[in-house]
Amino acid sequence: MAKKEQKLICEEMPPWMITFSDVMTLMLTFFVLLVSMSQIDSRRKLVALGSIIGTFGWQDASYEVFSKTDTRRTVEPGPIDSGDLEPLKELKWENVDKDINFRSNRFVQILSINSSLLFPPGGIQLSDAGQALLKDFMPVFAQVQFPLLLAGHTTELRDELGNNYEPGDDTQTPDLSWKISLDRTLAVYSYLLEQGMRPEMLKVEAFGKYAPYYPRNTSENRAKNRRVDIVLDKRSLDAGERVRQIAPQPRNTPDTLDIDGFEFDLRPPAGLE
Repeated sequence: MAKKEQKLICEEMPPWMITFSDVMTLMLTFFVLLVSMSQIDSRRKLVALGSIIGTFGWQDASYEVFSKTDTRRTVEPGPIDSGDLEPLKELKWENVDKDINFRSNRFVQILSINSSLLFPPGGIQLSDAGQALLKDFMPVFAQVQFPLLLAGHTTELRDELGNNYEPGDDTQTPDLSWKISLDRTLAVYSYLLEQGMRPEMLKVEAFGKYAPYYPRNTSENRAKNRRVDIVLDKRSLDAGERVRQIAPQPRNTPDTLDIDGFEFDLRPPAGLE
């Protein structure tokens, strides 16, 4: 009688695992083959790129990648809330484009006043017209909720000093243009304090001839660069207000404490208050 053949079965791996492994290997090979044969849809790529281009406003593209019609819905930031310099923008002055300039964005507002409106030619003391102009601005300055930065700007010494310019003035240390801008800024600062502005609501900086807003290639542009900027930055706070915001709130301590019907007196002994 022939002996029955014995089946060899690995005791460490169940029989179904061999079949399962073969199937997984075949599926992996199948998907690798699909990936190797696939191609990127150029249309989908263009749509994705068009969305990015339209969002950030590059060139003349829009959300619709195959159209140059501007379909963006960009919302410009509105004016800063009440308590800013916005009311000054609506006032009308003679030669407003040359003498006074108002620039603003979502957080910062800059009121530029030409030095010719505030000071006599080559002077550092406020003229009567300059004092009257700042006095007209005081109702707006007084209601501002954020500190104002007074920034003085000048131009080349030949333009500033005129006939008083002498060779060697440009080699002084510190630069004389910086000193002129500082003196003018301090004159405005002192006058605003006299009109009731709080010292902590004013800051002073002087830039001399080193931060021109207009190109210095013409005399007209250099004249526009002689200015005092009144800058309101909504991101800056009054120092006192900042301290009040970060200071811990005082806690009201009760005089007595009740625990399971027992009342304890928490008041300090007499003489220690």
